[in-house]
Amino acid sequence: MWLILGIVSFYAVLIQADRVTAVYTQYAAEVDRLTKAEAMLTQKDWPELLESERNTSRALDAVFWKAETQGLAQASLQAAIGDMIEGLNLRNSRIRSGVSQPLADVPGVWQIQVQLDGQYSPGMELQLLFAIASYSKKVVVDRLDLSRRNSRLSLICSAYFVGIEAEQQ
Repeated sequence: MWLILGIVSFYAVLIQADRVTAVYTQYAAEVDRLTKAEAMLTQKDWPELLESERNTSRALDAVFWKAETQGLAQASLQAAIGDMIEGLNLRNSRIRSGVSQPLADVPGVWQIQVQLDGQYSPGMELQLLFAIASYSKKVVVDRLDLSRRNSRLSLICSAYFVGIEAEQQ
């Protein structure tokens, strides 16, 4: 009987010690946050920081694509890939929709993929990669498969979009 009571008491003390440790950790984090906030209040360079943030925001706006829906994002990326291959000698080309998914680490940003298939002539693959690299918005080449036997090219590329509303479920 006393052994059971001792074990239960010891277990209760361990639980209470875990609670105290968790509260202390949370308290220390809040104190650190408060200290940083107080230090920020004493800074005098707020206008420079604001201008720097605006410049960074403009730079990111130039890199990220914008769309209201996943369908518009897919269509925009497909049209851009179509523009890129327009001057190239790619025969029997076909652009298809790929994966569209939100990024887990970055809320509000979607990865949209398309796949390009077609027959190429030697040297054209480098022109295609140059066209993608020099496009005004960023496009990431996820995969490029070249088959010399039948001169087939398969390209999977992604773009990152902001502004897509989360689906209501």
